[in-house]
Amino acid sequence: MKILIFHTYNQGYLSSFFHELAVKLIQEGHGVASFSWKATVSERIIDQVKVIVKKKEGYLINYCNVYNVIKKEKPDVVLSNFSYVNPALLFGRLLGVKKNMVWFHSLNEQMAASKRNIFIKKHFLKLADIVIANSYLTQNELCEFYEVPTTKIHAIPFWSTILEQKMEPSDLKFITEKNTVIIGCPGRMATHKNQKIIIDTLSELINSSKTNFHLYFAGTGEELTNLVNQVEELNLKHKVTFLKHLSANDMLHFYNSMDVVVLPSLHEAFGLVFIEAIALGTPVIVSSQFGALSFIDQKHTDLKKITFNPKCPKDLLDKLLPYINHQGLPKEIFKQLYASNFDKEVIFKKILNIIKTA
Repeated sequence: MKILIFHTYNQGYLSSFFHELAVKLIQEGHGVASFSWKATVSERIIDQVKVIVKKKEGYLINYCNVYNVIKKEKPDVVLSNFSYVNPALLFGRLLGVKKNMVWFHSLNEQMAASKRNIFIKKHFLKLADIVIANSYLTQNELCEFYEVPTTKIHAIPFWSTILEQKMEPSDLKFITEKNTVIIGCPGRMATHKNQKIIIDTLSELINSSKTNFHLYFAGTGEELTNLVNQVEELNLKHKVTFLKHLSANDMLHFYNSMDVVVLPSLHEAFGLVFIEAIALGTPVIVSSQFGALSFIDQKHTDLKKITFNPKCPKDLLDKLLPYINHQGLPKEIFKQLYASNFDKEVIFKKILNIIKTA
């Protein structure tokens, strides 16, 4: 079977997931190519995967490139995500692709989707044979807003490739004072990511004479300036460091250096940063709105120990205090949480079965 995967090919962990998925499909005897838009044009074989890259340009040229690659590769299955979905579905149908599949990633709140956006996406999704939702939150929105029949939807989580990454030397430096608790917050800086609540919470810690901490933000985005200003207004410059964008290798150092990671998003369809952290055994305090939580077996895990209401600073403070007092949950709990709920082989078998039987 020939499979064509549309995803952005880069050094990020989501790209690594799709590349590893392609490699595993090849090991099962399938032919796999991937297509990506980037700033330059290239075509090469990486781990037996044919990686086709076209220059990202205007709407018309981008659509033409999608049409041309489907016509040339003649896949039996197309799997697309993000901005590749609409053209891949359209031309997959026109060119007679047997199985048109979409991996749907984002909630409407994250995309700030307008009624027009939803209307357009709803009609394109009618062309899909199968829609994979990255969480049960996403699955519910696909049904409610996009009117995708439940028979077409499969909720499947990602796995993380971070455990296979070799740690190389890094120029990153973190405070190493024995009593200082190192708190991390990775992710794009946007309103819905809700990083403001962490700064407010740390200000409360200072007011209650808890000063043995340092916060490191990793990421950038439109809210960066506002967050820097907030830190300055609360006189927390000596307690907060903005690391800006980090490479995949630097992120590995980041996770391994944190005593606890706080993930405060108001809306998160899945949350790769969550499973990256727990895969490495980094303790996490995570917003209850993370879609990845919907895949955790709650019969064996008390999520209340690691989650908080992202609209309630007191809830975050209550969950953070044990770490400030050096009484937080041990790393092994988080490693086991990942191993039990995001097992790579289990997830891959589900994807493989969908491709085979869709």
